[in-house]
Amino acid sequence: MRYFLSLILLLPVAATAGDSPFFREFEAFYEMERGKYEVAEVRMALRRTQDGIYRFTSHSETVGMLSWFVDDEITETSIFRYGDEGFRPVSYEYRHKGSDKNRDESITYDWTTNTAELDYRGNVSTAELTPGTVDRFLLQLAAAKGLEEGIMQQRHRVLDNGRVKFFDLKGSKPETVKVAAGTFKTRVISRADADDDKRITFWFAPELGYVPVRVEQVKKNEEPLRLNLKRIEFPTERK
Repeated sequence: MRYFLSLILLLPVAATAGDSPFFREFEAFYEMERGKYEVAEVRMALRRTQDGIYRFTSHSETVGMLSWFVDDEITETSIFRYGDEGFRPVSYEYRHKGSDKNRDESITYDWTTNTAELDYRGNVSTAELTPGTVDRFLLQLAAAKGLEEGIMQQRHRVLDNGRVKFFDLKGSKPETVKVAAGTFKTRVISRADADDDKRITFWFAPELGYVPVRVEQVKKNEEPLRLNLKRIEFPTERK
């Protein structure tokens, strides 16, 4: 489930985050389906603090019949800045309650020394930071920002599972998608594993500031896992 909830080296842009409609604060609510059944509810939000730091969070809980057998709760948080240099992550945290395996992970970024401290399943290590480095959750925003700038072929340097990885994504033709929240014209981008056993696709809606209205994971010999937008709120724009 973790890989599904998150997906990228973003080229620096001249504008500051405060000048970009891309960084609208939002709170989005999704239903997660495996095959024909709803298995979880997901809340995703972006907030900006007074000092220009952004907090990007996701919280999911099992629902329906699955919750009778599995009481999973997943929280993921990326804190970052954005400016002329692009994304500058500050910290990342992933917590999975209800799992019989330790999947927890945290990252602390130090851009003064260009190093990051990674704690994955209690194993601590360090990694070099280079411009454009993001964590797996922040990858979603980086991919969307790239699409907004017309970058269809993307390669991102990602800190994930205590290691440095490179994720390649490819954009495809726009699609119109209908979900509970409405019908949206979307920009589409996908990532496939090298052996093509697993593919993750994002449908971003420009009219919502590139918030995803659908995310889908297709894995060999498994039912597809899909996230669909139920509703979205823009707190700072409420009257």
